[in-house]
Amino acid sequence: MRLKKEDYILERTTDGGYYAYLSYNMQCSAYGDTPEEALEYLQDSMNEYISDMYLVEDYV
Repeated sequence: MRLKKEDYILERTTDGGYYAYLSYNMQCSAYGDTPEEALEYLQDSMNEYISDMYLVEDYV
């Protein structure tokens, strides 16, 4: 699943970095030095979260 603009919120931090999180799930979040880096890490975090959810579903 690819991120769309309406799926995430991107904020600049006081130290000059960027914090990105999913608008519907704040547990998936990421930090990066640039907006692109933060979104790349957020995409990775989201994919890992989805993968983990499938593992839980298979286990239950």
